[in-house]
Amino acid sequence: MTSKRAIPDYFSRRARKENFASRAVYKLADIDQKFRLFHSGQRVLDLGCAPGSWLQYISSRVGPQGLVIGLDRQPLKMTLGPPVHFLLADITTVAPTDLKNLSPIFDVVVSDLAPATSGVKDVDHQRSLTLARLSWDYARELLAPGGHYLVKVFAGPDFPEFVAALKPHFQQVQIVKPTGSRSESREIYLLGRKRLLTPD
Repeated sequence: MTSKRAIPDYFSRRARKENFASRAVYKLADIDQKFRLFHSGQRVLDLGCAPGSWLQYISSRVGPQGLVIGLDRQPLKMTLGPPVHFLLADITTVAPTDLKNLSPIFDVVVSDLAPATSGVKDVDHQRSLTLARLSWDYARELLAPGGHYLVKVFAGPDFPEFVAALKPHFQQVQIVKPTGSRSESREIYLLGRKRLLTPD
C-alpha cells in the first residue's frame, strides 16, 4: 500500500517546479511571512538543514551581506555558495563553541532536526525532544539578545515542559503549525521571539 508521503502533494510538486530541495521550504516561508524572522544582513544558524531547502530560502532573505551556517549529518541535494556555509557533521559530535570561529553570535537559530522514527509515538516524541534540547543548547550559547529561535518538536506529553523551559528566555513563545505541514504529521514548531537578557 502506498503511503500518503510517497504521493507527491501540492507542495512537493511546487518545490520541484520552483527548484527547492524539498517541500519543507513552504513551512519556513509561511512562518517567516507571519513573524518576519529574516532580513538582509542577518547571521542565521540552520540545524538539521539537509536536504537544503531552508538554506535556499534563508539565503535569499539575508542576501549577500548575511551569513547562513547549515549543519547536518546528511549531505545537501545541491551545492550552495555564499552566504551559505555547510558543515557535514552530527549535532551530537559538535559543540556550540565549535561554531564561534564562523560566527560568534547569530540573529536567528532554526532547527528542523527530526529523529529516525520508530512508529511508536512516545519513543519518537522523546527522541524528538532530545534533538530539540540539543538545538536549544546551541541557541542558548549562540543566539543574540533580541534574536529568534525556531524549533521542530513532535507532539507528546513532555512538550509543555519544553515550552515552559523556553518561556523565561524570550519576550514571546508561540506554538506554530505552518501551512505546508502535513495534516497527519505530529510535528509542531515552537517559536521563541526576541531573546531576553536573562542569565542561563
